[in-house]
Amino acid sequence: MKKRLSVPLLSLAALLVTQQAFAVQTCAQKEAALNEQLSYAQQHNNSHQVAGLKKALAEVKENCTASSVRRDAEQDVEKLQRKLEEKQQDLQESQQDLQKATAKNNAEKMAKYRAKIAEKQADIEKITAELQHKQQGLRTLN
Repeated sequence: MKKRLSVPLLSLAALLVTQQAFAVQTCAQKEAALNEQLSYAQQHNNSHQVAGLKKALAEVKENCTASSVRRDAEQDVEKLQRKLEEKQQDLQESQQDLQKATAKNNAEKMAKYRAKIAEKQADIEKITAELQHKQQGLRTLN
């Protein structure tokens, strides 16, 4: 019973962490997250992590502004758009390769390219979801 519960719980935890990673954070949210991590590191006597988190917190306090958060979010969106375009181009190339393999009736290569196409389609779906989430976060900043 424990094993059956642990898999869904781990999946849920991974989903929540993933969603948080996609979210656009304000300066206050960044500070709060760092303070939470700092508290945890201090409780567990992790001096190296404490030092790094204190440095990161000082940098956020010194450099984080609404315009820098917006600029970073815009850069994230642009980067994801480029990544999506590259993956779509890769997909088209694999589809062309599949057509060539099909024309030659090469079953081994056909299977290889079908697998590549499926992988690239999954990558595109993941990137598209992340891009939409980042765009939504960017809209909330405007």
